[in-house]
Amino acid sequence: MLDVYGRRRSARCDGVGRRDFLRVGSLAFGGLSLSNLLRAQAATTSNTPKPKAKSGILVWLPGGPSHFETWDPKPAAPSEIRGPYGSIPTKVPGLHISDLFPKLASIAHKFSIVRSCCHANSGHGGGERWVMTGYNSRSPEFELPHDYPRVGSVVAKMRGQNVPGMLPFVAVPPSNLHNNSAAYLGATYNPLELYSNGRQWEMQLDPQVKPERLAARRDLRMSLDRIARDIDGSGMMDAMDSLEAQALDVVIGGKAREAFDPSKEPEEFHERYGKHEWGKSCLLARRLIEAGTTFVTVSVGSWDQHGSAGGSIKEKYAEYAPQVDQAVSTLLCDLDDRGLLDETVIYLLGEFGRTPRINNTGGRDHWPQAMSVLMTGGGLKRGQIVGATSPHGEHPIDRTLGPADILATVYHQLGIDYRAEFTNGEGRPIKLLSEGEPVRELV
Repeated sequence: MLDVYGRRRSARCDGVGRRDFLRVGSLAFGGLSLSNLLRAQAATTSNTPKPKAKSGILVWLPGGPSHFETWDPKPAAPSEIRGPYGSIPTKVPGLHISDLFPKLASIAHKFSIVRSCCHANSGHGGGERWVMTGYNSRSPEFELPHDYPRVGSVVAKMRGQNVPGMLPFVAVPPSNLHNNSAAYLGATYNPLELYSNGRQWEMQLDPQVKPERLAARRDLRMSLDRIARDIDGSGMMDAMDSLEAQALDVVIGGKAREAFDPSKEPEEFHERYGKHEWGKSCLLARRLIEAGTTFVTVSVGSWDQHGSAGGSIKEKYAEYAPQVDQAVSTLLCDLDDRGLLDETVIYLLGEFGRTPRINNTGGRDHWPQAMSVLMTGGGLKRGQIVGATSPHGEHPIDRTLGPADILATVYHQLGIDYRAEFTNGEGRPIKLLSEGEPVRELV
């Protein structure tokens, strides 16, 4: 493992951390689990309807960002509600956002803001599940086999690969959150998680298995299969070999390895994105999308500012917001310049908003009753303001939407039937979403 982040701290006040490693493949004698993923995807994508978007990026702000200090400022409210920062106009008439995001304000015509999303779970785990799955799961704050699949895993299952040699779901950097589980879809659809040494991103392999051993195992497998292939009249063996080759290509070379290496980018792009974690991660997200990855999550830092020892809103947002402003604005412009924004649906959010009143330690607490979402790309209408909250930001007063509506919008743009039905780990039928419709103002 190559890890520029060192010992990662939890992004949340409850201290719950995700596992440190995702091993790519249980490399048994017969082959690679990556090939099982590719084979499963080949079987599930033949009837996929034509999508408006080919790819997706989730920019996740872990811990729950304040809607006041991001996309729904309240400049006319009292100071204890308004908070320490002001608002600025954007390129979209009538849209003001926090003055912490001047770069995004200058390109607001490239995205839309949903200001009226809400739900009713104030816990980090519960909020994450609801936003990531569309379900209000009340299970404990850790992954369970009967839980609901997260958005990236659903995309991996329903859309599969865009390009041979590229995995459909990648998380950068590895997430401390519980937002990547494939649940009843099976571990095949969990993300590939990438670590960085500051120069090149790497996947986590079983430390006992070197790339040379993978190639040797493939060669031995081919030798042992020769007799079976000679008597196989269906072509199945050749198809299996093709999938094995794609899996091996992901691990030891080809398109994926090329995409993982940001050193191939001109210095200008490193400067534009920023040489901080947000910049590195968003630059990699663009490289992955350009190379053919179907879905990427980017999740850095913590937005769980209750104040006191955890840091105040004023202190922490002064650190985090400029990095997100630089990295995300550059990502949107870069994708647009390359003709990729129209085919890549992107959305940015956390698990909930924050309390309308600044507490006595300079922070804001959890507030799922109101949250904002930035959405763009993939055929979505841009420059829109959907919904509104009350003058003090307590709750929606127009066009109330829930997490399932946001997910239905993303799935719709990707050509995924958001009304699809699966079988869960207990053998019972379960809907992908039990409620929710695409946001009509955007699709």
